[in-house]
Amino acid sequence: MRKTVVLYSNLWATVFMMAMFVLSSLTGGARPGLQPLKGKVIVLDPGHGGGDPGTVGVGTTTEAENVLAIAWELKGMLEKAGAEVIMTRQSDSNPAWGTVYAAQENGQLASRVAVANRSQGQVFISLHNDWHDDRSVQGTSVHFYKSQDLALAESLQRALVSRLHTVDLGVQRSNFYVLRNTTMPAVLVEIGFLSNPQEAARLSQPTYRLEVARALLMGINEYFAQL
Repeated sequence: MRKTVVLYSNLWATVFMMAMFVLSSLTGGARPGLQPLKGKVIVLDPGHGGGDPGTVGVGTTTEAENVLAIAWELKGMLEKAGAEVIMTRQSDSNPAWGTVYAAQENGQLASRVAVANRSQGQVFISLHNDWHDDRSVQGTSVHFYKSQDLALAESLQRALVSRLHTVDLGVQRSNFYVLRNTTMPAVLVEIGFLSNPQEAARLSQPTYRLEVARALLMGINEYFAQL
C-alpha cells in the first residue's frame, strides 16, 4: 500500500511539473497575472544623482540613493515579466554629463526627457522622495500633468497605498518639467517623506525598497491591463 501511495504521489508531481512547463511555454516565461506587461517598453527615471543628492533627510540615505535602488529592483521585476526597461540613469551620476544638455540650466531634466522621448517608451515613471518642514507629515502621492497621465497615476497610487499601507495623499496635478515635456503617459511618484523619521528609516531598508518595487510593479500591471 505504501508503494502505491508513493507511486501516485510521484505521478501527480510529474503531471504538475509538465503542466507548469506547458504554461510557461505558452506565456513566454512571464509570470501568470503579469501578462499585460509582456512586450511593453517602460522608462524608469530615478530622480537626481551625481552632484545632486536630492532630499537629504533625517535618515541615513539620500533621495538619489533610495530611488536608484528601487528602480533597479523594479527593473528586474519588469524584465522578468517580459517588459523592456529603459533607465534615465543607472548609477550615481548626472544623466546630462557628456551630452549636449550638460551646460543647460535644466540640463539634468532635459536629458531625462530626451531619453524618454527618443525611446519607444509607453510610460514614463519618475521616482522621488518628498520633504516637509513638519516632520510629522508622511505619506505617498503620485503626480501627473497631462490628461493622458491620469490613469497611470491612479493605478500607481492605489497599488502603493494598498501594499505599503502609507498615508494616501492622493493623485495631484503638478507642473513638473519631466511631466510637461514627455510625450508618453508620465507620472512622478513621491514614495515617502525623508523629513519623517519613520519613513526615512523605512526607505533606507532594502526590504522596504523591495516592497515599493513590488507595489509599483502591481500598479504598472494594472494600468496596462485596463487598456
